[in-house]
Amino acid sequence: MSMRVAINGFGRMGRLALRAAWDRTDLEFVHVNEIAGDAETAAHLLKFDSVHGRWSGETEGAGDSLQVDGQEIAFTSGASPAEVDWTGIDLVLECSGRFRTIDSLAPYLEQGVRKVVVAAPVKEAGALNVVVGVNDDPAELARHDILTAASCTTNCLAPVVKVIHEGTRRVLRHHADVVDRLGRLVSGHPPLDLLVGQ
Repeated sequence: MSMRVAINGFGRMGRLALRAAWDRTDLEFVHVNEIAGDAETAAHLLKFDSVHGRWSGETEGAGDSLQVDGQEIAFTSGASPAEVDWTGIDLVLECSGRFRTIDSLAPYLEQGVRKVVVAAPVKEAGALNVVVGVNDDPAELARHDILTAASCTTNCLAPVVKVIHEGTRRVLRHHADVVDRLGRLVSGHPPLDLLVGQ
């Protein structure tokens, strides 16, 4: 039986998460919540990405439905997790960047969601900030209901720091964010002209 997955925040992180996991048979995407834009905009931006290119999946959006390869995914525009019905969802990918505290994430768990994976760091006790290859022990992952992928800087530095602790003496760190042709961050809100956002 597949795990029922919802995404809150269908900006770049949410869209790329869906793209990356779409063909997995153990996951079924059933709900997307995004406040910036409608289902038609979400379908367009899912199909076209300025860095990763055109996605092979077929996408359509209208009203309260996003269609991917003929599969219907419910689409809502709730401003907070408490405003959306998460009933029947096993896993929420919290990709909005707005909800990064245990209290703000609690509505998911109160509605029966089993796990919440936050695409930004949660800097409170009760959430596990995971860096693959550093602290991804399956027993620890199973013990927590709220997991995060930490921050991009943490994911850049933690593996390096681990190697330093194991004996390496010198490290150089570099971090870059992607911008579009107008100099805006690619991961920002969708522009009014969808062609500019590609």
